[in-house]
Amino acid sequence: MSDSVPPWRSQTSVQVDRKVLRDGVFNQLVEMLLGERFAPGANLNIDGLARELGVSPTPVREALVQLEHTGLISRVALRGYRVSAPLTTDEIGQLNDARMIVELGALDIALQEPDSLKPLLEAAQAHHLEMVEAIRDAPALTDKAERIGAYRRYFEADWAFHLAIMRHANNRFILQMADSLGSHIHRLRQTVEFGLNDMGDAIFEHGRILLALENDDPEAMRSALRAHLTAVRSRSLADKATEQTPHAHAGGVHAFGHEHTTELTD
Repeated sequence: MSDSVPPWRSQTSVQVDRKVLRDGVFNQLVEMLLGERFAPGANLNIDGLARELGVSPTPVREALVQLEHTGLISRVALRGYRVSAPLTTDEIGQLNDARMIVELGALDIALQEPDSLKPLLEAAQAHHLEMVEAIRDAPALTDKAERIGAYRRYFEADWAFHLAIMRHANNRFILQMADSLGSHIHRLRQTVEFGLNDMGDAIFEHGRILLALENDDPEAMRSALRAHLTAVRSRSLADKATEQTPHAHAGGVHAFGHEHTTELTD
């Protein structure tokens, strides 16, 4: 029997390694973009980034294509990629309109099999709450890189709750649209820069969505998701207005910033 590695196994390994490398570069670039490394409008040089990150230009190029979908960067004809400015008020409204259409549509499909959706949302809610408690219990973090890491873990857990519904719809086109929304990246950008977040509100509103599912009330679940997305839109717009107010980001909770609060009662 030959000890050689089958061609299919070698090819699979190469593909996995390439994806891991691209994802690693993507994560490093996100942290650089959210930090103070680049100003809005700055040009991104692929070869220069590759040298800085110690990789070839290929994973950098692939990561930049992925980043373009989030809206953090944009591609300019004949000039390459540049860092995008924060979303305008109109763009925030349009982004949340798109979320409303995609997520409510996905929920209608996902509710065709509600029993298998329940454990997915329960797990997502538990992980989200775990991230909230980790931030609330953390000591003051004044280093921006630490704040980016902490908030990023929180927003990924927040977004995972929504992704659980969209993945359960079992429609790859819906997932492609979800990936292109990049809404959690933009909330993260607001939070890191100005110390604004909606942890208490988000957990409470996700809880209402999950409770409606556990009560086998699909219409209440649709209503709760719609109300949550409407509230996220309002908070995003309010945060945008706060960004434009001098010294609005002063103060905070454990140096993570101001948290919107909602009483957990009816």
